[in-house]
Amino acid sequence: MNRLRERTPAVLLPSLLLVSILSVLAIASGACADTPTDEAAPAGPGTYHWLGNEKVARFPFDVYHGDIRFEAEINGHPVHLLLDDGFLWDPLLFWGGPEVDALGLATEGEIEVGDEGDDDPLEATTASGITLRLPGIELRDQTAVITPASSGNSAMWEGSVGQVSATFLRQMVVEIDFDAGTITLREPATFRHQGPGVAVPWTPLEIGAWSIPGRLVFGDGREAALDFMMDLGYNDQAQIVTGGEHGIPRPEPALPASLGFNIQGEEIRGDLGRVPTIELGGYRVADVLASFVAEDQSDQAFHEVMIGLGLLSRFNLTFDMSRHQLWLVPNRSFRDPFEHDMSGLDLGLPEDGVLPVIAVHPGTPAAEAGVRVGDRITKIGDRSAVDYDFWELRRLLRTKGELIRLVVDREGEAIEVSFRLRRVI
Repeated sequence: MNRLRERTPAVLLPSLLLVSILSVLAIASGACADTPTDEAAPAGPGTYHWLGNEKVARFPFDVYHGDIRFEAEINGHPVHLLLDDGFLWDPLLFWGGPEVDALGLATEGEIEVGDEGDDDPLEATTASGITLRLPGIELRDQTAVITPASSGNSAMWEGSVGQVSATFLRQMVVEIDFDAGTITLREPATFRHQGPGVAVPWTPLEIGAWSIPGRLVFGDGREAALDFMMDLGYNDQAQIVTGGEHGIPRPEPALPASLGFNIQGEEIRGDLGRVPTIELGGYRVADVLASFVAEDQSDQAFHEVMIGLGLLSRFNLTFDMSRHQLWLVPNRSFRDPFEHDMSGLDLGLPEDGVLPVIAVHPGTPAAEAGVRVGDRITKIGDRSAVDYDFWELRRLLRTKGELIRLVVDREGEAIEVSFRLRRVI
C-alpha cells in the first residue's frame, strides 16, 4: 500500500495511517522469506490445509472501491477481506470496529506503528490463533494486527474488515483472473503455468515491497528501463517521480492535482498526465494516465515508479513466489482507455451538507460553466450532493458526454449550472 492514496479531482480522501502499519509489518515478518513447496514446512504465517484432494481453492472476488475484495470466514464468521501485495506482511490486518469486535478475537498484546521518528505512533493490538476458511482451503494459526477504531480505517475501507497479504502470496501460487472474477490458490510444488502469457521476475525491494521490470516510453521518444514497485492496493495506474535517476520528465500537457496526504496529514501536490507507453513483459500499454510526484517531494513516494491495480487489472495475474515469478496474460480490458475526472473540479470533503469547491481548472467544463472556488455544491442532478459517496461520484464524473447539473450555494444564493463532461487530460 502506498502512502499516497490517490485523490481524484472529484472528492479528496482523508489522511491514511495504513502505510506505516504495513511497513512495520513487512519488516517484522521478513518480507523476503522463501516460499514452501509443501505443507510440512511453510515459510508463510501459520499452516494451511486443503479441504479436498485436488489441492486447489477457487473463489469469487469483486473490485470494490478500487480494491480486490472476497468473502471468507474468520473463526466461523462471514467477512469481506481485501487482497494486497504492496508489502508482504505476515499478519492479517483488521480495521478495529464493531464488525471486528464481533469476531471474538482474543487480543494478547500491543504494537506501535508509525513512520520512523513519528512522535505519535498508532497503538494497535495483536491477536493470534485465527482460522481463515475459504472454499477448498483452511488457513489456521494466523496472527493479526488490529488498528484502533479511533483511526477511522473501518470507515475508509467500508465494505471490508481487513486485508490479507503473505497468508496467500508467500505460501501458495495465487491466480487472479479479472475476466472470470476468481482467485485460485494452488500448491507451488505441483504448479505449472499453462496457456498464453509471459513470466517476469518478481523481486524484493529494500523497502519490503516487491517489483517487476518495466519500461517507460516518453513523448520525446526516450525510453527508461527500471523496476516498477507493484501495489494491488493502489487504485490507479501508476505513480511516477519526475527527475530522479532516470530523468523522468514532467508530462505535457499536465493537470495540477492533489495526489493525497502523507502520514502527517500534509497534502502532496503534483500533476496528472499521460505516459505514451508503459511496457510490462513485452506487452505495451498505450496512453496511460498517471500521477507525477515532483522531484522535490520524492521522499513522499516509496519508489521511482509504482504501478497499481488500475494498470495491473488489464492482465490476469499469477503470483508464484516459489519461483519469484509473476505471469502476465492480457485480458479483455487490456485496450480499454484510461480516463480521469472530466469536470475540472477539485472538491473537498463533505461539510454541513455540501461539497465545497476548492479548485476549478481553467479551460474545463466546470470552469466554462462558471463554477467558482468557494462555491458549495448542494445538489448534483436530483440528489443531495452529499448523498454521493466518493466512488459513485468518481464514476459519474468519468462518463464522457454525461450532462452534469449542479446547484451551488454562492454567498447564500442558490445558482444552477450545468455542463457536459469531456476529457480534460
